[in-house]
Amino acid sequence: MKRSSYLAAICLALSPLFSQASVIYQWEATNGETPRGITLELEFDEQTVAGGEFDLFFEQGDGAPLAQGLLALRYTFPNMGEAMRWSVLGNGFASELGRLDMQLRFGDNGFLSGSMYLNDGYHHIELVSSGRIFTVVDANSDAEMVGAGCPWVVDYDCSGATGVIERIDNVAEVPEPGSLALFGAGLLAVARWRRKALR
Repeated sequence: MKRSSYLAAICLALSPLFSQASVIYQWEATNGETPRGITLELEFDEQTVAGGEFDLFFEQGDGAPLAQGLLALRYTFPNMGEAMRWSVLGNGFASELGRLDMQLRFGDNGFLSGSMYLNDGYHHIELVSSGRIFTVVDANSDAEMVGAGCPWVVDYDCSGATGVIERIDNVAEVPEPGSLALFGAGLLAVARWRRKALR
């Protein structure tokens, strides 16, 4: 058997470990209250969704490892500028500061329930559900939220929007850090074996 065949066999054997499918949940408004026009997208790994619940408290810079399960999130409102982004691969918030506090349940019906607070140091939003209907309890931003129907006024109550956070189709598979390390170790072993064989 040729060395290239050995390498191909190793890659094929490791390919199931190399990636995992992710599941996307998206906000869909059910009324026209403020803040209007928001978007919220949460990406979880399938194992977390199958487990039925997800609890997370994360504060950027506290030295704690990123929680497994939540892969990414993205939040925007009209004329926001830079979106709020958080990802495992990015080691937390793109802004490099902020806090997440989530207590979520994954319903068999494809909807999330629970509560969440998202804050990247520039924008924040808090949502709480009754059943599968989430209500925005508070939203604010260092930028004006006029596009979302919330004028720049001290202590203005930007809340009242309701919506569901619903599962949509699975997206492309994403690499698991542990699997990438295993794959790299396999490639290193093949390279050393090849070097010894050529001597």
